[in-house]
Amino acid sequence: MVQPVLSAKARIEKEVLRTIIDGLNSGELTAENAQAVAKDTLSTLQNVDQHEESILKFYKELSQKHPLFKILYTRINAEIVKARELSAHRNALVALDTGNIDEAKKIATGAMEATAHEATINN
Repeated sequence: MVQPVLSAKARIEKEVLRTIIDGLNSGELTAENAQAVAKDTLSTLQNVDQHEESILKFYKELSQKHPLFKILYTRINAEIVKARELSAHRNALVALDTGNIDEAKKIATGAMEATAHEATINN
């Protein structure tokens, strides 16, 4: 149940960032527009984080009522904590939001190279 939410967040970060960088490189997107998109994306990611918090609360309460679910709560909690660690993709979006376009491109390039194998594995 939680995994699609977590992968959705990672997918948003990766796909939006990739499109921003491609748009900047092709000239279809200005630095100001990239900054606005990054700001909107970070806001959406914050909403996803809040949704994850409500999911975690549900599992915690369930495990408190029914100890059988403690292991499930522990696993979900670990997944959410891991997902909340700032990824390189999110770091690049933050750099874009603050107007540091060159740094964002550098971070994004490294992140995209590091995760390029995911497309092959997930397809």
